[in-house]
Amino acid sequence: MKASTQETRLPFRRGSVEYSLGTEADHEAVYQTLLHVFHGPDRETFLGGLADPAYRPDQRLLVKVDGRVASHIHLTEREIRFGSVAIPMNGVVWTGTLPEYRGLGFAQNLMRLADERSRATGAAIQALTTRMPRFYFPLGWGLCGRQTFAQILSRNLPQAADGLVEAKGPAWHVRPWRQVELGDLMALYEAQFRDVTGAVVRSEDYWRWLIGRRYAHVVWVACQGEAVRGYAFVKDHRVLEIAADPAHPQALRALLGRVRAEALERAYPEVIVSAPMGHPALDACRAGGGRIFDHEAADGSVSMYHVPDVGRFLRAILPELGRRAREAGGNGPLELGLTVGDHRWLIHADGNDSRIEPDKLSRRHLTLTSAAFVRLAMGHVDVDEAAEQDGFSASTATALDAARVLFPVQPVWRSPLDSATA
Repeated sequence: MKASTQETRLPFRRGSVEYSLGTEADHEAVYQTLLHVFHGPDRETFLGGLADPAYRPDQRLLVKVDGRVASHIHLTEREIRFGSVAIPMNGVVWTGTLPEYRGLGFAQNLMRLADERSRATGAAIQALTTRMPRFYFPLGWGLCGRQTFAQILSRNLPQAADGLVEAKGPAWHVRPWRQVELGDLMALYEAQFRDVTGAVVRSEDYWRWLIGRRYAHVVWVACQGEAVRGYAFVKDHRVLEIAADPAHPQALRALLGRVRAEALERAYPEVIVSAPMGHPALDACRAGGGRIFDHEAADGSVSMYHVPDVGRFLRAILPELGRRAREAGGNGPLELGLTVGDHRWLIHADGNDSRIEPDKLSRRHLTLTSAAFVRLAMGHVDVDEAAEQDGFSASTATALDAARVLFPVQPVWRSPLDSATA
């Protein structure tokens, strides 16, 4: 038999190609395409995604060949923390093409259309999690965000039995959460993660939907009397998210003690605790001899970010840049010019009088690629590391000093609960 050639492996007839936004009528076709490409999700999970309070069918970008969905991208709509401000974000999920249509540029074209769609809908930044970063590098995406977690022997977690008494207040106890305590969970999340860059801003509707997805098999709450002081989302041997009232650190010990008891009961030798660097849960695991992992990649997956419109992104984060400049002191506004690709912007960071001027530069300016810009601006790398790894150029040493003030290094992190839904 004659060996098949590259040409014969491709579809003999590709038919008409149409790029379009999704509609409700496309849901079943999209689901079938996802099954062929990813061998999932199951139907219940897919239908659960449609119940996202921010979901609209036109968030899906499709390539149809003879009416069949051949390639697909879903752009979720979220807000994330950036210092003192929240900025609109598109999560890019379920990017895939049917095997017989790969190599034709469909997915890359959809990613370019995703940039246009983000600009049209007002998103300032895009984010995704992938095992194939090389696909996104040529499109201006940069590795950004740490995979941080602790790995500890179950028996080495803190022990805290029910009935533990503090010097003040009634005894502690840990139990599954109740629906009426949603407001307590929301307040604890804000207190724990409001200063974490990349943390998703959660509305009440989003909270209800997120919990309804059942990514965790149990949600524990640590209570002092009837007051909820902390919570933990737990899936098997993994703590997906944990938060506690900073005024009541014993809540964290009580939660980890309950996780320890359950892990030993289920014969899990180790427990994984996901949290950003600086979280007290990581400190507790470190004190118990656990290992702390802080890597760009985990289990082959990396977090990536992209800014489709640099001017819009700078205007969105301008209040935070003004705050950083004001706290740094100095005489007069802090100015820094940026050249990203073919465009230029001048930042005047001066407290409430901050502004962005397009098509202008100052004597102090940086020249960066799109990937280098997002890594630096989000705080994933410091100026010196960015200059070494990403190869940007600075006009003067004072330009580097200004960049250190405006774009300091900070943890860039999203909870596994949010990463699952972008």
